[in-house]
Amino acid sequence: MPAHFAAHWQRRLTDGFPMLAAMQLQVVGDASAWQLQAPFLPNRNDHGTAFGGSLAMLAIIAGWMQASLLAGDGCDVVIQSSSFDFLAPLSSDLYASVQAVAEDDVRRFARALARGRPARLAVSVLLLAADGGVVGRFVGRYVATTLPA
Repeated sequence: MPAHFAAHWQRRLTDGFPMLAAMQLQVVGDASAWQLQAPFLPNRNDHGTAFGGSLAMLAIIAGWMQASLLAGDGCDVVIQSSSFDFLAPLSSDLYASVQAVAEDDVRRFARALARGRPARLAVSVLLLAADGGVVGRFVGRYVATTLPA
């Protein structure tokens, strides 16, 4: 799947979450370094800036995708709670970049899943402008469970 990482996730996200197709979400990169993007025009508001709901959705999905990647196949991941700080208005394309999750947290997450228990993981996401400036910070807590065989 390495060569098809972006195409696989693009299809999974837009098929699974129809709202993301309307946002024109794009997955770019590969398994080692990826980012979610969405164009400004379909995600703008009446003030001529990016719609906060689009920014929040992009961040939530980026965090969900990271938790899903870490949980692996055969797991279901949902968001449990989140916080979002809007730092500056955005009038360019939207970019979401997941921050590295601490190795200890990843190990705890994997151990809980291996024991058949719900696993919880906090994922931080930065929302960026086209020039790389940070316009938002998001932290989501996700819960993964192993699907029945």
